Amino acid sequence: MAVKILSDIHGEYDALVEQLKRDDIAVLLGDYLNLIDFRTQGGILAKVYSQEEVQKALDATAGDDRELARRRIRAVIGGSAEKNKQIRDLAEESYEEFFSCLPCKCFMLYGNTDGPDVMDQFAGGKNELVESGVVMIEGERFGMVSGAPRGPWSVGLPGEMKTERYDAHVTSLGPVDVLCTHYPPAVGRLTWDTVANRDEAGSEALLEYIKEHNPSRHYFGHVHNPKVSTLMFGGTRMINAGLFKEHKTALIHPAPA
Repeated sequence: MAVKILSDIHGEYDALVEQLKRDDIAVLLGDYLNLIDFRTQGGILAKVYSQEEVQKALDATAGDDRELARRRIRAVIGGSAEKNKQIRDLAEESYEEFFSCLPCKCFMLYGNTDGPDVMDQFAGGKNELVESGVVMIEGERFGMVSGAPRGPWSVGLPGEMKTERYDAHVTSLGPVDVLCTHYPPAVGRLTWDTVANRDEAGSEALLEYIKEHNPSRHYFGHVHNPKVSTLMFGGTRMINAGLFKEHKTALIHPAPA
């Protein structure tokens, strides 16, 4: 039995199953759908839109014009009612596959690319979807916060929320032993994506929470290619759980301090 931490699965469900055993407890930090693979241009959006439309959106995210990037991405994820229905249907199929393959007890957050309302249809039983709150795992208090506050690269994804709402979720936790979020704290070396060549900003509320409550570890994801994946901040080990879609390896809690 082990407590395992995973993030940014992005459709790699077969690899996920190989990492989990029936007696494990998994903490999943969000972004389960493969909306679009930046390397191969595969994924849900590629089944609904043309390669040219998808490529234009991806090209825009690589530039410095954030407004252009937002417009082009919104054109892809917020198109006609017919295309939106196609995307939702494909998302439901993917979530059904994801939930059905999980072999163990899972506490799961939703990420910015996830649809919490769709996930709710399949959660239950051994799979517990946590928007925000505290759960006990092997005698430790795990504080959990889903989603991401709207930031400089927000495009209206279903897992994004107003900063005020996100901050309220964070401050409502109170003291915990372990903090688990999808979004990172506002620490530059953790939030800069070296491949996308941009700063994902991070949450000031998370940073202030860590300063006040000093959890032993903070596990998060979201940033696929950070400058550093872990560092000490006061008495807290901050740990990017990594892009599971790429490395296909679960972290074992407690990760080394």
